[in-house]
Amino acid sequence: MSGWREVLTVCVTVLALSAGGCKNIDVLTETYATLAEAQAAGAVERGWLPRGLPPGTYELRLAHDVDSNRRWGLFNFPPDQADALRALAAQEISLDGLACNPPGRIEWWPILLRRQLDGERIKATGLRGYAAKEGDLILAVNWAQGRAYYWTRE
Repeated sequence: MSGWREVLTVCVTVLALSAGGCKNIDVLTETYATLAEAQAAGAVERGWLPRGLPPGTYELRLAHDVDSNRRWGLFNFPPDQADALRALAAQEISLDGLACNPPGRIEWWPILLRRQLDGERIKATGLRGYAAKEGDLILAVNWAQGRAYYWTRE
């Protein structure tokens, strides 16, 4: 009888691990050279990119979960168009203690912005955190480099 319990325990464990491993199977990634290309593909309209990005935004990468509203993205913007991006940010926030859990297979997402965030380490790289005015997005922006990351608040 104890043999059946062991087999049952192993089966339940395997099923539980398999279910967790499939959590991010419906996450899709997209890459666009320019904001205009992303808009033409419908990425903004579908909500995968924030509305109101600077018109010169380029080198966009995004990932989104088709089964939920979870999303992650990065883009570059001309520093002289930073005011358009500032209009999206409600207020500067500390990223310390926030969580960001993109799927591990999204290799372009920085390690610094994974799991439990260390606000001081992030700030030391020049990134500043912001809550978006609309929706549930967090933005991490390096104004001097003209690069920004965004993700859904967890």
